[in-house]
Amino acid sequence: MAPVLRHLRVPPLPRIERNGELIARALVHIETHLDELLDASTLADHAAMSRHHFHRMFRAYVGCSVAAYVTWRRLQRACALLASGREPVLDIALAVGYESAQALAKALRRELGTTATAVRNGDAGPWSDLLSPGRWPRFQPHRQGDPIMQPTRHATLPEGIVALTATARGMVDHQMTRSAQQAFGELYPAVAARGLLPQVSSIISIVPDEPKGPDDPHCRYVGGFVFGHSMLDGTGTCRQPELPLTGTLAWQPLQPGRYAVFTHRGPYSGLQHTWAAIYRDWLPASGEQLRDAPPLELCINTPQTAAPEDLHTEIWIPVEA
Repeated sequence: MAPVLRHLRVPPLPRIERNGELIARALVHIETHLDELLDASTLADHAAMSRHHFHRMFRAYVGCSVAAYVTWRRLQRACALLASGREPVLDIALAVGYESAQALAKALRRELGTTATAVRNGDAGPWSDLLSPGRWPRFQPHRQGDPIMQPTRHATLPEGIVALTATARGMVDHQMTRSAQQAFGELYPAVAARGLLPQVSSIISIVPDEPKGPDDPHCRYVGGFVFGHSMLDGTGTCRQPELPLTGTLAWQPLQPGRYAVFTHRGPYSGLQHTWAAIYRDWLPASGEQLRDAPPLELCINTPQTAAPEDLHTEIWIPVEA
């Protein structure tokens, strides 16, 4: 099998610590199992890491999603084999994890704008240029001496907190804006129709899935209202008012326990950088251990009441007591 070019290696991890070792284990598994199923859940299990946190940890350390990285490595391997040998395209496709020659051809067209024949004949230019790291998200290591983001506070969510949620699907260009609008577009009218908006004490969101790419029509966005209990200051008693559960509306319990709470100020488009700084920089330096529970976002204000630069969002990371 043709070797991968040196300049296409995985960027170095920022430090040798437990989470970095687990991500490195997942990267090794990808390298040796390109012909198998390689989704975030499978890799999380192999790395012995919570599925709730693995895809966020992977993006923070590697610089792109699991799906994008696997696609990159499969196409690297496929192009190397196409350029260096005469094996049938079907055999190469199967060897790198595509179910057919047609599936490999589709990926080459979509991601690189080329064909297997062009790569094999050298008509598409050097395949290594097609797969330049500049085409993919870059890993941004923490620079020695830079301040590490710190939690604004720690909070303990009590037992019995439930949220009225609505679920929408679809990521577009790495953003869940449209899904958020759909989810809250379902929540607000349902709650307003019962005159319950004044009783909403907390507005939360959860993205439970690992996006399969920058555009993923199946990635879920869960928006929610908590009635009676303010997660911002921990006061009040949670209630479940009576209202019909139509569409995707459902009551969803929130995981009780201790959370490290971080503050993000500014547009939602910058949230991914705050998430990455938490998992890549703060977590290994903090000594905290993650709990097997989903992290969430708490909206202190909303686009209906604040300009993008004035938006205030808290990120709640579940950690051991």
